[in-house]
Amino acid sequence: MTHLDCRIHADREALSRAAAERVTALCRQAASARGTCHLALAGGSTPRQLYTLLAEPDWSRQLPWPALQIYFGDERAVPPDHPDSNYGMARSAWLACAPLTAGQIHPMAADPGRIDLDAADYAALLERRLPRNEAGVPVFDLILLGLGADGHTASLFPDTPVLDERTHWVAPVYPGPGEHWRLTLTLPVLEAARHLLFLVAGADKAGAVARVLGTPAGADPLPAQRIKAQGRVEWYLDAQAAGGLQA
Repeated sequence: MTHLDCRIHADREALSRAAAERVTALCRQAASARGTCHLALAGGSTPRQLYTLLAEPDWSRQLPWPALQIYFGDERAVPPDHPDSNYGMARSAWLACAPLTAGQIHPMAADPGRIDLDAADYAALLERRLPRNEAGVPVFDLILLGLGADGHTASLFPDTPVLDERTHWVAPVYPGPGEHWRLTLTLPVLEAARHLLFLVAGADKAGAVARVLGTPAGADPLPAQRIKAQGRVEWYLDAQAAGGLQA
């Protein structure tokens, strides 16, 4: 990864507050510079804590609401009210109380019976609504990401064909037996973003963090390590997640 900034916070709460400050600042910056902020949300417990903060009045009033366009970095093929739905989580923690119109929120529809069509539909949405770089890849202002203990980010899992996808912006993923089908943004879209913000907490992530941040981009097969970002990459870690990093 290039243009990388790593910040370590005492605990999950401190991480979330720092992330709220950074997200609101980046959203205002994008709105001021380009009139719109295209923001992709992540699932997971650490982003949920961030969204809960952003719903509070002190943070909410700092966001440029009319300029926001909200998308998702990945989604499971479950109904919106399912406990595993990233959209459902973001809606209950933040979006339901946000001053946004329906046209500003763009959930990923993921139906296992038409998963390829859903991927194509979401990719077409991105092509219609987002600016594109010289290679034609949609460019987000900010993508929020987490990190799994196995090194996955969004729904880019180790040893899955989607890691080699370079021509489709959204792709279906089947993580394995007992898992839901998913949709995910692909590596070219993550790489094209102006900002990537990783939010990682917990001792179970320390090994993956050390592998991703301890080697040059592409030197390790972990999915998060394969991102060759064109924009700025920021990692917000709590002390436990950073436990494997060398001082």
